[in-house]
Amino acid sequence: MARLAPEQQDEQVNSGYDPASVLRPIARSDNTLPLSVRFKRARERGQLSFFFRPQRRDQRLPMVGWFDPVQLIETGMKTLVSTLVSARSDQRAIQALVKPQIDIFDYTCHYADTEHGPKPRPKTAREELWIDYVCDTGDGWNPTYAVAHAVAQPLLTLNDGSVLPRGDVLVFGGDEVYPTPSREEYNRRLIAPYSAAFGDQDPTESPHVFAIPGNHDWYDGLSAFSRLFCSDVGGRWFAGWYTRQNRSYFALKLPYGWWLIGSDSQLQSDIDPAQITYFREVAEKHMQRGDRVIGCFSQPFWTFAHKYRQSGGDYDETDLLYLREQVFAPRGVTIQAYLAGDLHHYRRHEETGTAPADAMQKITAGGGGAFLHPTHDDDVSIITESENEAGGKPRSFVLRAEYPDARTSNRLAWGNLFFFWKNPKFGMVPAVLYLLTVWLVGAALSGQRPTGVLDALHMTLEAFRLNPGLTIWMLALIVIFVVFTNSRLRIYRWIGGFLHFLAHWNAIFLIGLVSGVMSQAVVPHGWEVMDFFVQAIIVFVGGWLLGSLIMGLYLLVSLNIFGRHSEEAFSSMKIEDYKHFLRLHISGDGTLTIYPIAIGHTPRRWRDRKPGEEGVSRVLPNEPFTPGLIEPPIVLAAPTGHAKTTKSNGRSSSR
Repeated sequence: MARLAPEQQDEQVNSGYDPASVLRPIARSDNTLPLSVRFKRARERGQLSFFFRPQRRDQRLPMVGWFDPVQLIETGMKTLVSTLVSARSDQRAIQALVKPQIDIFDYTCHYADTEHGPKPRPKTAREELWIDYVCDTGDGWNPTYAVAHAVAQPLLTLNDGSVLPRGDVLVFGGDEVYPTPSREEYNRRLIAPYSAAFGDQDPTESPHVFAIPGNHDWYDGLSAFSRLFCSDVGGRWFAGWYTRQNRSYFALKLPYGWWLIGSDSQLQSDIDPAQITYFREVAEKHMQRGDRVIGCFSQPFWTFAHKYRQSGGDYDETDLLYLREQVFAPRGVTIQAYLAGDLHHYRRHEETGTAPADAMQKITAGGGGAFLHPTHDDDVSIITESENEAGGKPRSFVLRAEYPDARTSNRLAWGNLFFFWKNPKFGMVPAVLYLLTVWLVGAALSGQRPTGVLDALHMTLEAFRLNPGLTIWMLALIVIFVVFTNSRLRIYRWIGGFLHFLAHWNAIFLIGLVSGVMSQAVVPHGWEVMDFFVQAIIVFVGGWLLGSLIMGLYLLVSLNIFGRHSEEAFSSMKIEDYKHFLRLHISGDGTLTIYPIAIGHTPRRWRDRKPGEEGVSRVLPNEPFTPGLIEPPIVLAAPTGHAKTTKSNGRSSSR
């Protein structure tokens, strides 16, 4: 720092300037701050704990309210924008340009933690490897943390007494956060629960994490996802796991000829050319004949293709078949297991006509924490691949296990009778629609009152004759209900949508009639303003309650009778139970064992771990927590041509 001349020093002293003051923070009284800032500080300090709960480091958020009006509008807008933008600006192409090298992550050896990240130790070959696979997480605290707590334990004890070690690698299979991605939502709904679950563990070799994005991760163009999992900005740590990937897709070399690939199908359910090139180079330069692949995909294409064909539609699974038949098959490499989420239940389909140890497995395992999906909506007992231009004979697969089972799923659907209780904010939508409709009809009648039900019906029809705008309003409502109806059959959409509208129309007529009778009984004659407000309140409250009841009944009938609206019928109930994840084990003889681990009941009560108490997680369940197996472990034979103690042979570039 330059020294000041004596006259300058005298000038500063005379002006009251103290050079040492730059080292001291400015003291400011809370009384000078805005009232809102003082209120926030007092709440954070716990000074308002009598009125408000103390704020927690890890916010325990409820399940996403998919039927909340604001949430519906926000999600719909982001979905529309992201679909339009992503179709013209693909983040995957940008990642390929920024990181053109083909990264292969070698897990045939152990790693050493350094200040610059994990470094491979080629001389320490792995004799076995454990992998955790979690899909569709980052929703409400209870289910997300229940899965995170089970995944993070160094040793997980199941209800049959078996003990499984934590995965050396954690793979997120898509939709890491709900409802839409942002740095804040990732922090609150994903990082916070997994950080609390990992707790203060300090393993000698930190586990690693990889992730592929689902459609919800793509709603911001993959910006927040890329920063969290694919970037050095902000560090390479996710809770207690280390992130390594530079793209939204990856390839992991596993012991004994096994590989794990993660594929990103974006919002359009397609695999882009750069990604195809990446996997082709991996196959041609790093794999050898007889290797087997565990494929992780963001959607169960096999299930969607089957459902669309059943209803006369078309679902393109060419990209997936092309990857198998044209990229890996020419090298003698087989995709032995397909893993996917997106549907929030467990289903395992096994290839027919092949011994179980060599049969191709297609497993849907989207139970990482999001709302439950039904299993009784479609018959998927046998699915067959479509004919494709990629070559290869279409294969058939039989359903071996599902969770929850169809009977339980059917029973759970009846929870839609309590739609209002689960979705209280949604009632605002029918309440406003009912009120506007009754208001328009009343305005057309100029204050006339019916003398009975038939007179009310006659006067309502007269209102439509006198007011063409009312007719346009009702036709617009019919179109809205038809568009909402979930079906690829046009005739079903129109019939189902009209019947749904008709139920609400009858409710509007009934509530409008009752409101007129009640207001006439309680409001003195001539008090027109009060009469208007009384009727408005009755219609609004009645629409809130009855409109919600009709919506719940509609969803129940649609699903349990016609197999429609499976997403809406179950997302409305916010079911926190029946969660699950997969734990994979490659043993010393090269066999792959898949453990489908279920958390049948998700704890609702949690407590902070006390100082000195055993355990690693910062938050512990305050009620029974007993993970178990959905079905017996699935065992797949080792790849051919690999010795029992295969070591890293230098064919892959490790990072």
